[in-house]
Amino acid sequence: MASRGNPGRSSIDFYLRNEEGDLVYSCGKEIQELTNTQVETRAILEALKHYLTNEMNNIWVETDSILLKKVITREWKPPWVIEEEVKEIRQMLMLCNGRITHIFREGNKLANHLANYALDQEVIECHSFHQLDTQGRRLVNGDKMQCPFLRVKASRQ
Repeated sequence: MASRGNPGRSSIDFYLRNEEGDLVYSCGKEIQELTNTQVETRAILEALKHYLTNEMNNIWVETDSILLKKVITREWKPPWVIEEEVKEIRQMLMLCNGRITHIFREGNKLANHLANYALDQEVIECHSFHQLDTQGRRLVNGDKMQCPFLRVKASRQ
């Protein structure tokens, strides 16, 4: 998801990769002005709708929103503004034998790139790796190399 303000102009993106990490499908589009939490929720909802429409099972949703991961897995109570969408997401995850996990922002670079592209340019829909722009292909290839991202924090003395 990408947002210019909170709330502000927003876009969502989701993508599907196979077991080898190859891009199978991606969709990004601008949506109405919403808060960041609402936009993240909408992105997960749109992805699950696509997967169920195409009769896909064993879906693994990765999100860089720890809030949504914990809300969807019932570790935290959902904010009232996304309560209905969260119920729908939970039902859809059960239908497609899905699970949700948290990833750090570095692991979500492709989704962020495509959402920003959709916000800046246009709707984007890709059915293969080769339909991605240069930056998108670079991000997929970098992710497939499975090079770890290290977070280092230096203490001030």
